[in-house]
Amino acid sequence: MAGFEDHFSDIVDYVVRTSEEIWMDKAVGRIYETFDAGCTIYSDDGIARSVEDVMTSTLATLNDFPNPDLEHLSIAWSGDEDRGFHASHLGSFQAVNSGASRYGPALGQTTAMRFCFDCVILENRIHTGWLVCDNGALVRQLGLDIHATAQQVANQPSFDIAVVSVSTRLDGQAPRRWYDGPTDTIEGWVAHHFDQVWNARRLDHVAFHYAADAVVHWAGGRTAHGPREIGTLIVSLLASLPDSTLRVERLSWSDETDGVILAARWILEGTLRSGGALGDVPGGKPVSVMGASHMRFGNGYIVEEWTVFDEIAVLAQAYRS
Repeated sequence: MAGFEDHFSDIVDYVVRTSEEIWMDKAVGRIYETFDAGCTIYSDDGIARSVEDVMTSTLATLNDFPNPDLEHLSIAWSGDEDRGFHASHLGSFQAVNSGASRYGPALGQTTAMRFCFDCVILENRIHTGWLVCDNGALVRQLGLDIHATAQQVANQPSFDIAVVSVSTRLDGQAPRRWYDGPTDTIEGWVAHHFDQVWNARRLDHVAFHYAADAVVHWAGGRTAHGPREIGTLIVSLLASLPDSTLRVERLSWSDETDGVILAARWILEGTLRSGGALGDVPGGKPVSVMGASHMRFGNGYIVEEWTVFDEIAVLAQAYRS
């Protein structure tokens, strides 16, 4: 690959090996060789605006959770060496909490947290990234209350926080027209899937998109089997954000030996109300949920999905004054 270190065979190899070097081998200085000096990394926790911000957060995490193991669940990508690559890396981060963290003193608990890192890579360096971590599952495994933890996080200094301006669900005084175009392309299928199920609230379409024995691995360590349980998960989040609208920000896909893997990064923006998946929260606050979904297909249906979003960061938005 032109512009990349010679030992990388392809972009998947780059993502896997650099991740393992930095996190498992603790070659943390590789960050300076694989992230652009002026890189921008977005998350619901804030916006990091330089390689030094990336270094700071990496060292903090390695202090909190030394000696992590990484499992690479899937990597979807697009692009080339001339235009740059866009990769979506779904993985699992497993470690023992043996250092004091932003959540409190070391608790000695073994934890496993899924993450998704979308990034733009050109000539060996990551220029822009979007990081989504399932910190809700992590906090629960530590035995902590997610609301008390979110209030604690809300009171801590952070990187720049994005301003949320919730879009209206109306077009004038009438409901918006949702996507009803062709679905014979990946882009069209995704537009139909998210617009009909999430935005039009047509939960009856869940059974048209998911196999009868589909499994969804959801944020917070939740799991659903089959369309009925999957629909219940979606309703639970929408109940916390009843006026929300979901916008797909990026698609990547790869045709693997066991079928197509599709990665969608999305933003769900709405106004909080108490109840639903996010629980008893201060109502009336506009919040955004950055999420990522990796899907595997069989016979035209989703057979397995991993959906990641950060409950703690979303709740912290609600508790921030």
